[in-house]
Amino acid sequence: MSRWRALLEAMKVIAGVSTQHNRALRDVRDWAVTIREFLYVYNLYGNYSLNSLSKNIGDMKFDLIAITYKGRPLIKAARKIKGKEISPLIVKLDDSLENFRRVLINPTLRSTKLNEAVLGLRMSFDELQDTLTDLDYM
Repeated sequence: MSRWRALLEAMKVIAGVSTQHNRALRDVRDWAVTIREFLYVYNLYGNYSLNSLSKNIGDMKFDLIAITYKGRPLIKAARKIKGKEISPLIVKLDDSLENFRRVLINPTLRSTKLNEAVLGLRMSFDELQDTLTDLDYM
């Protein structure tokens, strides 16, 4: 059985499966770190208030655009990660980021749906983080 396993591992190296997996996993983890920094910089994990967020809305919108721009190509790349389905989680998180940005843009939505948008963003991020901690490099 060990010969077959060695042959399978050799085929993976030749085909570049482990390299693609590792690269995609690294990119997704780097993106997740960016989102975590965003959440902590704007105090979205702590006791945030509308007044504290309103001071930084311009910066937040700019950061959200940059984060979603970097995240969209990861949806396709994450399909190369073996062991867990990461692409649907990235889609869900990207939708949460976009929803949060929409709420920030519209003052009416900001006053009514801000808490829901922040909660959705945090839940999507936590789900991705939990899944990423279970994955290892090949």
